Amino acid sequence: MSSPDCEYRDSLSEILHLCSDILIKIAQGDTTQKIEITSDNPDIQRLINCINKLSQEVEVMINLTHELAIGICEHFDVLRRLYLGDFSATASEESSIEVVKMLGQLINKQKERFLDYIAEIKKQQEEIEKLYDQQRVTLSSVGVAILVSEEDMTVEFCNEEFERLTGYSKEEIEGKMKWTAFFSEKMLDRMIEYHKLRRIDPSLAPRQYETLLKDRYGNIKEVLLSVAMIPYTKKSIASVVDISERKRIQEQLIHSQKMESLGFLSERVAHEYNNILTAVLGFATLLNAKIEDQSLKNYVQKVIDAAERAKDLSKKLLIFGRKEELGEIKEVNLNKYLMDFSEFIKAVIGKDIEFVLDLPEEEIFYRIDPSHLEVILMNLATNARDAMPEGGKLTVGLKKISIDIEYSYTHPLVKPGSYILLCISDTGVGMDEKIKQKLFEPFFTTKPKGKGTGLGLSTVYGIVKQYEGHIHVYSEVNKGTTFKIYLPTTDTGKKTSIDKESLKGNETVLLVDDDEQPRQFFASILREFGYTVLEACDGQEALRIFNENKDSIALCIVDLVMPILSGLEVVKRIRQIKPNQKLIIMSGYPVSFKDMVSLEKNLSVEEILYKIREVLNKEG
Repeated sequence: MSSPDCEYRDSLSEILHLCSDILIKIAQGDTTQKIEITSDNPDIQRLINCINKLSQEVEVMINLTHELAIGICEHFDVLRRLYLGDFSATASEESSIEVVKMLGQLINKQKERFLDYIAEIKKQQEEIEKLYDQQRVTLSSVGVAILVSEEDMTVEFCNEEFERLTGYSKEEIEGKMKWTAFFSEKMLDRMIEYHKLRRIDPSLAPRQYETLLKDRYGNIKEVLLSVAMIPYTKKSIASVVDISERKRIQEQLIHSQKMESLGFLSERVAHEYNNILTAVLGFATLLNAKIEDQSLKNYVQKVIDAAERAKDLSKKLLIFGRKEELGEIKEVNLNKYLMDFSEFIKAVIGKDIEFVLDLPEEEIFYRIDPSHLEVILMNLATNARDAMPEGGKLTVGLKKISIDIEYSYTHPLVKPGSYILLCISDTGVGMDEKIKQKLFEPFFTTKPKGKGTGLGLSTVYGIVKQYEGHIHVYSEVNKGTTFKIYLPTTDTGKKTSIDKESLKGNETVLLVDDDEQPRQFFASILREFGYTVLEACDGQEALRIFNENKDSIALCIVDLVMPILSGLEVVKRIRQIKPNQKLIIMSGYPVSFKDMVSLEKNLSVEEILYKIREVLNKEG
């Protein structure tokens, strides 16, 4: 039987072994073990309590560490998803660990800020895209061809006007073609050099210059190119303006000035020439009367004949200079004259050339010196004959035409109005632009030496100008030539008396003219003849008055040329308000419109009132 001391030692040893085992398990992370033994020994019990408390604290620590690890992992996963663009990820803000909770809150706050930042960027991007779209719409809608090119010369953007100018579509051009494809090879090397220099320093290349554009059909157009760099890029933007028409009009004006100068010079030369010829002819005639020797008289007669031919030359120079006195002006029936003269023309041109006379059904009369008609027709017919050595077709046409303002814009020397058009056309060898430029100059001829004086066409030019007309030539090499002579018509009919009572009216008339004096004059005349007159000094006031009184206004008389809104624009807007409104366009010179009555300001009062009454009486 063991002693009590031995029992105590055995019991203490067991407790210590148990404590040691539990400590090892705690160290290994197993905090589930507890010491359930109680001891009467306070020291042993204190040891048991300490070990149990340690187990609990380690368990709490392990749980906290586990929660912290899981929270951080979850937060890092949220950060990873946010980094990948998944903004639906949200960090948990529920945790017993303050650090994990604060980290979740911080991540979510940063996420919200980042979302706000992205939203702002998107808003700015939308605004930029909107501005860019507006810019593209603006560039597309302007009446000037625009293109934007990259550094490698590829066209990034072009507008509709550039499509029209080149004949290519946007789908064919943008991103696929280089701008070098649209310009003539004559200046291409220099333009490429400008392109490169501009990207080094824009000041090294000219901002604006003229060049030649080539469309998809091979047509060459003269254009004005304005180029600039787009800031902070290597791209350039260019506007391309077709100045072919402007150049042509400029050439018309220069040619007209040249012909005026030549006419003045011809006049001065002819006058001096006539002074010399008068002396030569006078003394030669006196000498011829005094000489009895027949052989000498023959020589003198040759001098007289040569002087007479020189006098004829001087006359032609005076005609070109429009200083020759006009002969007897008659009212000529042009239809009958051309029919009678056609037999003579047939004899001149020969049987191998077909002659066609194209006359209108109505008879056309014109006040002219008949000899001038003969000179015009003979010179143009003989020129046509010489241009068709192997035969062909000569056509002479006649008709009345009306030239409007639009035509006068492209032909600035031609005034709008009514004209008689005489057209002489052949199917001969034609001529190039170089010859056409000199065609009407005195002494210029393409005929062999001794077969032409070079004064035929200059004489025709002078005659036409004497009647304040115009002559235009259209010709292509191997495709023939057409001369068009425009002679302004004049009212040659007798004035018929007009019953003034028939000119009176009681309707309301809207009178629109920016010039106060003629407006007041016409208004007073209309009021005197019984009309109610509403006056407007410009287009905007006219539209306001018309809107207020459209049901009572029977007729609108609108001046053609006005500032801000032109007469045609006012008429267009009035018709939009009231399509069946009766209208008259008033102008200081003759004009003609297809669907509108026109009125000249310089007509007599009776004629003006008669025209107004005529429009008002017309049904519809």
